Amino acid sequence: MEMQEKLFEVDFDRLRARADQFDQQSFQGISGFDRHVDNDHLWQSTFDAISDLLFVVDRQFKVIRANKAVQDLFPQGSVLGHKCFQIFHNSDQPIAQCPGCKVFHSGRPQCMETRECQFVDRWFEVCVHPIKDNHGFVWQTLHICKDITKLKRLEQRLQDLEVKDSLTSLFNRRTFNTILTREYELAALRRSSLSILVMELDGLNMVNQECGQQFGDYILKEFSHQLRSKLGSGALCARSAGEQFAVLLPDVELAEATRLAEEIHQLAEHHVYDDFFCRQVTVSIGVASLLDHAPASQDELFCFAENALRMAKRLGRNQVVVYNLDDFI
Repeated sequence: MEMQEKLFEVDFDRLRARADQFDQQSFQGISGFDRHVDNDHLWQSTFDAISDLLFVVDRQFKVIRANKAVQDLFPQGSVLGHKCFQIFHNSDQPIAQCPGCKVFHSGRPQCMETRECQFVDRWFEVCVHPIKDNHGFVWQTLHICKDITKLKRLEQRLQDLEVKDSLTSLFNRRTFNTILTREYELAALRRSSLSILVMELDGLNMVNQECGQQFGDYILKEFSHQLRSKLGSGALCARSAGEQFAVLLPDVELAEATRLAEEIHQLAEHHVYDDFFCRQVTVSIGVASLLDHAPASQDELFCFAENALRMAKRLGRNQVVVYNLDDFI
């Protein structure tokens, strides 16, 4: 019994001495754990686990630390020791509105969105945070770059859906009306030319019944592509209804608008739509002009072109008709 008590006393004294040693090390800022850990390796392992781009830049703009995501972006070699604006922007100096420069000057975090074309047109949200010494001096900056390309593309897609037809990528009717109002007011103020074409693909409903909706959609997309290719960027093209299209031609007189309408008509008449089924689909076009027909409003200008389109359909379709007031009296 006495032997057990002595052993207990010895073990207890040894344990208490060991605890005092740990307390002393902790007071000096050295734990038993820290003595066996490589702090650089710990930092690198922690940051490598993060999928965002993380790197530290010194006051000479040199990258002194970077995580695996950054290194993967530059497989040709290490980024360490290189200046950040040379690596990310192919520039010899910091870019305009550089968030890193702002952080070095202000000492406050900065964020911005940037589009980097050299990385296959990717978008990044860049947040830069100051790394300060004990006196508040910014001696390094931590850059966190989050890839927001998918978000930006989704935003662009939503914006396109607001102004464009989802099938043809032409302007939708609401956007076309907005542009028509603006261009009409501008042309009326300047007393300049403004012409409009309203057209309809002949017999598309019958094609849909015979060949299916998918083939009909193919025709709509193909015809839209023909319009854009033929008229160029100066014309404002829209899908105004199911198989109906509208084209606004600023600074184009009636004679030139009629010539363009005839060319579109001829192009459609000789085109073969070939996508499992083969069909030819003609187009009927109505033409109206601000200076020649003197509409009282932008809505009346559009109505004049629609009336000319109805006349073309009554005359047998597959033709161009210029609005004539005498035809509707």
